[in-house]
This record gives sequence, structure tokens and C-alpha cells, in this order.
Amino acid sequence: MMRYASIYEAKTQLSKYVSMIEDGSEEEIVILKNGKKVAKIVLYEEKNETRRLGAGLLFSEAKPFVLKAEGEDFGGLFGY
Repeated sequence: MMRYASIYEAKTQLSKYVSMIEDGSEEEIVILKNGKKVAKIVLYEEKNETRRLGAGLLFSEAKPFVLKAEGEDFGGLFGY
């Protein structure tokens, strides 16, 4: 079910509207400004904490950065 409310109503009834969303009696509440839809109140859903890097690669832990020791061949790394 969806409810519509003006900005004034939303401001004065915010606690009530949040409770309605929490208990499931309303799925979303759309906020109107001068008769136009500008925002909505919905239940916040936690997202999966796994991050993806690039084209779907899993990024799960930091890789250590190792600086080469002095005198090692850096030229070979860059094709010199």
C-alpha cells in the first residue's frame, strides 16, 4: 500500500510515518511538494558488504605493497 503526504504532513507526522513503515502497515510514503512527487519514505535494507572491484572481481582483503630492494632491475618491469 502507498500513502501520499505533503511536506507539511510529513514534517509534523514523521515519527508516525516511520513507525508505519517499520511495522509494515505502509510499504512506502510518497512526499509531495506543490502536488509533485519529490521523495519517498521506505524501509532501509542493508546491502551485502562484499565489494566488487572492476568487472566483478571480488575485493576481500588488502594486498601488501612490496617495494623492490635497492639495486634490483626496475627496467625489466617496464620493458627497458
